[in-house]
Amino acid sequence: MMYMLSGTLTRNEGVVFDLPETGLGEGESTDLVVLMMPHGHDTFAFFDDARYVMGDSAQCAQLGEQLSERAGKTSLKTLLVLADKRVQMGDLMRLAAIARTSGLEKILFAKRRQEKPE
Repeated sequence: MMYMLSGTLTRNEGVVFDLPETGLGEGESTDLVVLMMPHGHDTFAFFDDARYVMGDSAQCAQLGEQLSERAGKTSLKTLLVLADKRVQMGDLMRLAAIARTSGLEKILFAKRRQEKPE
């Protein structure tokens, strides 16, 4: 029965997200990471096990409060943003504005590293 069930589940199509690798420079680190993914007409931002809809001003305010609280607890005021390439530029700019008003000093947008041929 499990074999039949697992075979059915693995054959169904899923959603593939093209996520970049981290873009932190050598010696840089951060505990503040936001993952952004498009979903239908909305963009979701995931931070500290919570999901925020970037098109909802109340949820953006909540995200700002959460970022501000976490930024107050760390000496490194850097936010790392991991975003699917389909995320709208406006949503990325909205997140950057929220991060700036939350007391973060540096925002890093990750870039996918190219594989080096051996």
